[in-house]
Amino acid sequence: MSATENRKPGRPKDPGLEARRKAQILDTAARVFATYGFANTQVQTIANHVGVGNGTVYRYFPTKEQLFLSAVERGLKELEAEMDAVMTQPLAGAELMRGAVRTYLGFFHRRPEMVELFIQERAAFPHHHRPLYFVTKDDEMECKHQAFFARLVESGAIRALPAERFFAVIGDLLYGTILTNLLTSRPNDPDTQAADVLDVIMNGLLSKEETR
Repeated sequence: MSATENRKPGRPKDPGLEARRKAQILDTAARVFATYGFANTQVQTIANHVGVGNGTVYRYFPTKEQLFLSAVERGLKELEAEMDAVMTQPLAGAELMRGAVRTYLGFFHRRPEMVELFIQERAAFPHHHRPLYFVTKDDEMECKHQAFFARLVESGAIRALPAERFFAVIGDLLYGTILTNLLTSRPNDPDTQAADVLDVIMNGLLSKEETR
């Protein structure tokens, strides 16, 4: 009998184990970094929260910087996936706009630690900072934005104006909202905040008489 035939079968490798472990580390790292800050966080602290050895974390992320930036990047991708899903729905123009704002504010309501990480990224890695969803950062994002904006204009929901101006103002307004939520610790309901934002954006401040 050959050596191969004598070998006892070992435990089959779980193909999803590494992906789950990596996601667990990133979820934990996001919360720990948000709580203690990038500079004050030790990788050992994250490992302790996950329940693994220090070496396990370093096997996936060789440096603390890579771990932090990976946590930020993962959050951005999750936000992008949720926004892409709502912005491609077959909705009327006004409802499409409402869905996009509600989804954006709802994401940060569920994941407030991501707002803290974006602030820390600006401070610790100013040359690495990536803009949030409503700011064009590459050709693919620009195509998504143009398609979304064209649908809004064609539906008659908004007037024609430069798309860059539209996204800059909307992005600043929404980013300011989630930032204020974090810094003031005010209780917030994303649906209520979305309704307030949309009322001002879509109905304006001026009365009909003043508009005329």
